[in-house]
Amino acid sequence: MDTTKTQWTQAQLATFLNNKTLTMKPYNPDMTTFEEESPVWEVVVDGNVYSRGWNGDQTKWFMAATAQNAGEISVGDQDFTARFEMVNHSADLDAKITAAYKAKYDGQNSLPKMISAGPTYATLHVLPR
Repeated sequence: MDTTKTQWTQAQLATFLNNKTLTMKPYNPDMTTFEEESPVWEVVVDGNVYSRGWNGDQTKWFMAATAQNAGEISVGDQDFTARFEMVNHSADLDAKITAAYKAKYDGQNSLPKMISAGPTYATLHVLPR
């Protein structure tokens, strides 16, 4: 994979839009093995991919992802190397991400938790690496 890319392609974004979950695989400190593999919800907002930690900043994959800022993800039948950045929170961006969660996961029992304060704080921007 081209490691100079900073944005997902339109085809990759379509894959994120058309799948309900991605598998988050943040690296351990050795940068070759994974802390864990966790299926997580993800949304696309303004051409960017975001994911929230269910237990806020105490979510195990979130803690590993923010410690290393790198790992791999799988979505659909595709695997990608990725980097993870904390979201630069603003009322507008948080509202857009919450709206995307509501639209994509409408009717899911876990939705109220994912749009609550803890998970909203623990939002990562998922980028290609």
